[in-house]
Amino acid sequence: MPMMRFFVTLFFALFCISCHTEARNMNSPRIDKLFEKTKAVCFGRFVIDVPANAVTALGSQAFGPNIESLPNGAGSLARIARAKRDEINAKALTKEKSEVISFLVGPTNGSWVLTYWDDKFAKKVGVQRATGFLAAGPHAFIYPDQTGDNEKPEDLQRNISYVATHLRARDPQDVPNEPGVCLEGGFIADDSGKFQEIFGIGLRFPEFPDASFSVSSNKNAQQGDSFEDRRAEAKRAAFLVAPLATLFNKVKTLREGKLAVQKGQGSEALFRRPMEEGDGAWHEFQFEYAGKRFDHRNPSWDATLYTGVAHNRAGAKPSSLTDDEAVTLWDRLMSSVRLRVPSKP
Repeated sequence: MPMMRFFVTLFFALFCISCHTEARNMNSPRIDKLFEKTKAVCFGRFVIDVPANAVTALGSQAFGPNIESLPNGAGSLARIARAKRDEINAKALTKEKSEVISFLVGPTNGSWVLTYWDDKFAKKVGVQRATGFLAAGPHAFIYPDQTGDNEKPEDLQRNISYVATHLRARDPQDVPNEPGVCLEGGFIADDSGKFQEIFGIGLRFPEFPDASFSVSSNKNAQQGDSFEDRRAEAKRAAFLVAPLATLFNKVKTLREGKLAVQKGQGSEALFRRPMEEGDGAWHEFQFEYAGKRFDHRNPSWDATLYTGVAHNRAGAKPSSLTDDEAVTLWDRLMSSVRLRVPSKP
């Protein structure tokens, strides 16, 4: 039984193989009411229109390294920076032999830059770390970096200075119309494309507490097997496990195929999946857009919608949404995901 559960999870995660596709009737009054009032939310280089009551949770916000936001933390920034310096100094007396190289006032008001060796091995191989403690309005941001392939210590200082001088505070309702990336409480004006960019956002809905929607983007993502190829491979592999056929026949494909987005076409697959135990079903919707690797104006991104979510687990309970409602919710959200500053022709 544990092995069977493993295979079920694996193949469902790779998308179901059922060929049963249902035509949908898109009359969904509850979803229409959900979207009577909306708000625009930006993350990275994207913006999405969501129901006014939606609860948003920003995910990754990597601009080069991952940036940590400290809302209303500017007043505590000096203390936080000194605490990090003291932590490194304390480790200098241990076998790790960490070492502070410099602790200087940063390139913008209220900011600090700490440069250090994390341990004696890092010093030996030349992996230097630098952390920018950056202030922007009432907010604080921590920007850690380290030397790597083809990077020198002066590159760290240059990166931190660039981010600090292009960073400003941002109100959650502010959706900038200039090139750059939205952070929690901040915005970095940028159209260089020289940094890796990974951003994400999650949504929950008080009206439908078991529904969860998320979007993530990755500028430098490697393009492996396509969405369709992975589905085909899952189908081939499933035939090697005969009992899976009965389970998969209970999964309904609500829609699958290409979906037009701002820069081209992505691929989607929308499924209704049965509960593992008991009656009822839940939904798993997936979308992928390959984009163009290293192009900040056309990044790779993906989206998911789950229903039946409880205790952070999809399919833990029957969905509170009908198929029509789930598909309508998906379509309303997906149709509004867009780059804030579209590329000029």
